[in-house]
Amino acid sequence: MSLPLAIILIPYGVIVLVFAIVALLNVYHLIHYSATSKTSFAFTFIFLAGTAVIAFLTWQAVGGVDWQTPISISLSSSSPELLPY
Repeated sequence: MSLPLAIILIPYGVIVLVFAIVALLNVYHLIHYSATSKTSFAFTFIFLAGTAVIAFLTWQAVGGVDWQTPISISLSSSSPELLPY
């Protein structure tokens, strides 16, 4: 049985979506509850800048990957003829 390497992008996409929702809720709460101090803006900027750096580094790391490469999944170890006894 073989699956394309792109199948890994599904859980990664779910994680990125959850992170984006949490980040948007963070910014929403800062605006809604008027947390407009310099400290809150500084930490929000650091948080969003760190997110942008991680997204850029991820893009660079996986940019050259051929996502159509198949992943071969075999259960040969459960085959009776391969058992040592």
